[in-house]
Amino acid sequence: MPIATASLLQLAQHPQIVAVKDAKGDMTAGSIVMTATDLAFYSGDDLMNLPWLSVGASGFVSVVGHVVGDRLAEMADAYLSGDVDAALRHHRELMPVYTGIMTRTQGVIATKAALALLGLPGGPVRMPLADATPAEVEKLRTDLVAGGVKLK
Repeated sequence: MPIATASLLQLAQHPQIVAVKDAKGDMTAGSIVMTATDLAFYSGDDLMNLPWLSVGASGFVSVVGHVVGDRLAEMADAYLSGDVDAALRHHRELMPVYTGIMTRTQGVIATKAALALLGLPGGPVRMPLADATPAEVEKLRTDLVAGGVKLK
């Protein structure tokens, strides 16, 4: 269950609470928190990374960053340096990656499969989850390639 905006506003008064990772995608609620507090605000929903930056987020806590972290950094750097067109281009180029990792199956399952496709150690998922099926891996491969990811 998402933390209510009123709760975040109250929690922000505690000196040891300095940031929030938001994965509920509610731009209104997030904007209220950013306006009313000094909390650093991080996107926890990869598809929303660029929109969150546009309303003042500090950055993001990313799942797809395991696969395209360099490109997310380029997107953020472009946006923060004022090159909104380049940031938008990066965002749009990453859409197939977002789709492949975040919407076709559970994120951890897809991330571990993507790491394997890159030849990187990710290991199997833990129960109760199960590794991606061969069909899911092939769909993911197609999505990653469409998003410009160089696979092994």
